[in-house]
Amino acid sequence: MGPEGEYAAAASYSAVIDAFGEVQPYVDIRAAEQRHSDALIRQLNRMGVEAPENPYLGRLAAPADLTAAASAWAAGEVLNVQMYDQLLTQTTDPSLVRVLQNLRRASQESHLPLFEAAAANGGTLDPAQMAAVSAG
Repeated sequence: MGPEGEYAAAASYSAVIDAFGEVQPYVDIRAAEQRHSDALIRQLNRMGVEAPENPYLGRLAAPADLTAAASAWAAGEVLNVQMYDQLLTQTTDPSLVRVLQNLRRASQESHLPLFEAAAANGGTLDPAQMAAVSAG
């Protein structure tokens, strides 16, 4: 839930969408970040911990242009992977480990390549480019 986590990522992508419109890959990845937050909240609730509201929503500004946004969010996904690596050393709970591994994999194998491709393409991707990157 910190600055390299799902809440900050979702708020960052929302800021980009608010500034530049419904552009990819930000729209799809923002939806994924919401699913990731929901998965983490379910784990917290299962453990009897109440999840806070997202403190970043409406407080983060979009970068000056989409290329800068894609580059920044690619770097953010690297930090996100590192965060999951650290969290995975702190638990042995099988359900939580599975969720953290899934979220780490999504950051590493899906979000990072999409943002790297967007950064190399002027900051956005069209549907065909999204599909090509996703296909690996």
